[in-house]
Amino acid sequence: MHKFISIQAARGIAALMVLAFHAMSVDAKYSSAGLLSSALSFGQTGVDLFFVVSGFVMAVTTRRRSGAHDAGRFLVHRAARIYPTYWVYFFALLAVYAVAPAIVNSSQGGRVDLWHSFLLLPSATLPLLMVAWSLTLELWFYVVFALLVCSPRKILAPALAAWAGAIFLYAMMSSVPESPYARVLVHPFTLEFIAGALVGLFTQARAYSRITQANALAFLLAGLGLLAWGYFGNFVDGSDVIATARLDRVLVVGSGYALTILGLVSLEANGVIAPFALLGRLGNSSYSLYLSHLLTLNLCARIWFSSPAGDRDSLANAALFWVLCFVACLAVGVVGYHLTERPVQRLMARLDSSKRVDNASLRNSRCGAKNAS
Repeated sequence: MHKFISIQAARGIAALMVLAFHAMSVDAKYSSAGLLSSALSFGQTGVDLFFVVSGFVMAVTTRRRSGAHDAGRFLVHRAARIYPTYWVYFFALLAVYAVAPAIVNSSQGGRVDLWHSFLLLPSATLPLLMVAWSLTLELWFYVVFALLVCSPRKILAPALAAWAGAIFLYAMMSSVPESPYARVLVHPFTLEFIAGALVGLFTQARAYSRITQANALAFLLAGLGLLAWGYFGNFVDGSDVIATARLDRVLVVGSGYALTILGLVSLEANGVIAPFALLGRLGNSSYSLYLSHLLTLNLCARIWFSSPAGDRDSLANAALFWVLCFVACLAVGVVGYHLTERPVQRLMARLDSSKRVDNASLRNSRCGAKNAS
């Protein structure tokens, strides 16, 4: 797979958006200066962007895979991508929960299902690490996509379209299920994952560079226009997106991000744009940043506003705090990436390399035996 800087940059932007959204609640809890604008509430759509990017990457990375063996490899790689890094933050928070359970998930009275949180299974309560609710949806996407990988490649797009149609019809005709497992199965955010996957398939069929610059720019502008509509049309509100999501939000915002991604990767493939490399590097650590930022935000706020320097009413004090807090979040995310994600990636790459060598040796030995006979 060609590694588009646009995709990495989109991951970094998505993580920053979610960080900004959660910063609003931390600011309201600890400071009375009112520095952060309510406009940051649109930052919650960073999750929408994550789902679209995830679908795009899944479609592109499985381009040459088919059959049960490749589906199994796909799931192993996805599990290695999700669980080891997640467990680092899970156990860190678990240690806090063991000592002071009242300060963890205080919005739901400290109630949490630790086993479901550990395995990222659907639950009636938020996971111990609250932001991990989206990972439960991601894992469901991966399971379905692995089943699709077992099928002939030519039916992938029709199968994705049928999956999207089923989700859409359910959202139109039925209420939110009571079962946490059923909620995951029919969650409208699935449409964003599918949209990203269809964009990935479309760009492969058009071989990226065959999409004209004019069309790529039109896709980008259409996507940005839909996102502007999503913002000014109040499609993003304070509703509970963990249990479900407004269908109009998913259609407008999800389509906006899908078209934006399509435009960006097409323009990059044509050499029209060269995304800022720093955002690409930030995208590398976006997963660690996503998992760690809420912990970092709350820890920094507790330390800062309980110290003599933490004037809750001072605008200047709040500005200084948020600059330092933002830097701290980025630093923790980058360090987490290099200490947890990167070693796992290298290990999986070595295992893949050794399997390829073993398979090549096996083929050569069979050829040698056949020639000898």
